Amino acid sequence: MAVLSLTEDLQRHGLRVAGVASPRVLAEGKTIGYRVRDLATGEERPLCLDRPPGIPFRRFFFSPEGLAFANDLIEQAAREAEVIVVDEVGPLELAGGGFAPGLRAARQSRAFLVLTVRPSLVNEVRRWAKVKTAVTLDAPPAGLRSRDETRQLFDGSASSYGSWGGSAGPLTGYAESLAKAAELVQVGPGERLLDIGIGTGSFAAQIAQSDTEVWGVDLSTVMLSRCREDHPGYHLREGHFLSLPVPDRAFHAVVSSFAFHHLVPAEYERAFREILRALVPGGGFVLLDVLFASEPDRQAARVALGDLWDDEEVYPLVPAVEAAASQAGAAGLVSHRVSPLHWVVSGMRPLRTVACGS
Repeated sequence: MAVLSLTEDLQRHGLRVAGVASPRVLAEGKTIGYRVRDLATGEERPLCLDRPPGIPFRRFFFSPEGLAFANDLIEQAAREAEVIVVDEVGPLELAGGGFAPGLRAARQSRAFLVLTVRPSLVNEVRRWAKVKTAVTLDAPPAGLRSRDETRQLFDGSASSYGSWGGSAGPLTGYAESLAKAAELVQVGPGERLLDIGIGTGSFAAQIAQSDTEVWGVDLSTVMLSRCREDHPGYHLREGHFLSLPVPDRAFHAVVSSFAFHHLVPAEYERAFREILRALVPGGGFVLLDVLFASEPDRQAARVALGDLWDDEEVYPLVPAVEAAASQAGAAGLVSHRVSPLHWVVSGMRPLRTVACGS
């Protein structure tokens, strides 16, 4: 957990650090709840699960004992610590529950307060906490899955992946969006195609011609095994956006569907540099994902979807993706909206220009 690394760094500098972390409870790669951990001693108590008993809030049921344990720790930190860390401050605290009682004591102390907050709630939490100035860090946002947790999620869902058709939530219209995005990819006879986050291979299969050499990269070895069963001719590798196990300048097209959003914004540019490294000069990329034109659009979708919204994801904004691609050196950027919740961002690796002397 990023909050644990931060705590250790602060302690190495001789600071008295206390507070709470909120580790996930996982089952078959899916988050089914959270625990609460004392940062000073490592002691843990149940915080919430996705089933009763407990205090219901959104899709979780919170343990009164776990909440009392957490608030006592935060109040104790307010009396004794130089730095108070509170992990996972969000809608429950904004509604007056959760860690709110402890945070009221923390705000009145002289300690430096570190809160982990989802990006979409930073300004709202700042207003609620009456924080006039704040420093934000480019670390994995609170509540998001780590890369290992994402791998576990897809390992656990590989056997049924794609059979649900994306009929609800942010993936509504999944199959239709795949088909529309596939029409935007140009792969010539005998060319190489790379699919990042290939999963079961359904997107690549809609693009590839009979003589296309298809390569696929995925975090999940279980997904790769299923893809290998369906597409034995594909060249499959375990990997991810930030470290593609593929040669330089080897592919005429790079594609990805519903995988880019597993990155955090600070990683976007690095991901595009890897994509451009893999492309031949003049080769193009097509990324399909749950994207939004602006923050108000993203918040409107969050409200409209209600409990179907996934708070463990930060779905990217189109301008942020375009800016990262441009900064990485991509050319010819175009964004296409293919459904109410899905966009395609496409571009290319520029051709080299040669200066000619007279």
